[in-house]
Amino acid sequence: MEELERIRIKKVLGPTHTGTAVLLGNDEKTFVMFIGRYEGAAIIRELNGERPARPLTHELMAYVLDGFNIEIKKIVITDLIDNTFCATLVLEQKVPGEDGKWAGKRNEVRIDARPSDCLVLALKEKRPIYCTRRVLDKVRDVSEEVSMVGSGFSVEKGDEEGPSFTTPDFLNQSWDEPELPFEEDD
Repeated sequence: MEELERIRIKKVLGPTHTGTAVLLGNDEKTFVMFIGRYEGAAIIRELNGERPARPLTHELMAYVLDGFNIEIKKIVITDLIDNTFCATLVLEQKVPGEDGKWAGKRNEVRIDARPSDCLVLALKEKRPIYCTRRVLDKVRDVSEEVSMVGSGFSVEKGDEEGPSFTTPDFLNQSWDEPELPFEEDD
């Protein structure tokens, strides 16, 4: 089995009309993953603890999993192929016995999924985020650039009260902050 490294979301930059930059990593390395603006907004909603009035896609997925007594065990960012991240959603279902109680057996399923969806679900269900050693070896370390800027939606390590946030800014670029919900450009 391939070596896994525990990582976390360090910052979220955006969303802008072109997308969202999610900074992920551990104490060793920080790397950037670019995702769509709607997926970025979903991550920010989870970090802020916001709940939509009606279920959106990730809420629906969480409800379905819960309805079938399936838990997200972990998510793993497994590879980087042609500048596209790959991820696996690891699910676990405890199998009930004839009496309806857990019989000590488990079913585990691994599903290929978009990393952005996996990140939202991991935040929603408070599950660990991992990446393979191969991914850490392939990505460019942006720790130095991030430390120079010092802003963005920052998730503070070890913050038991929840994440703290600041306004988006990355390498002194100007970010247009759209109001949520997003409106389509004409």
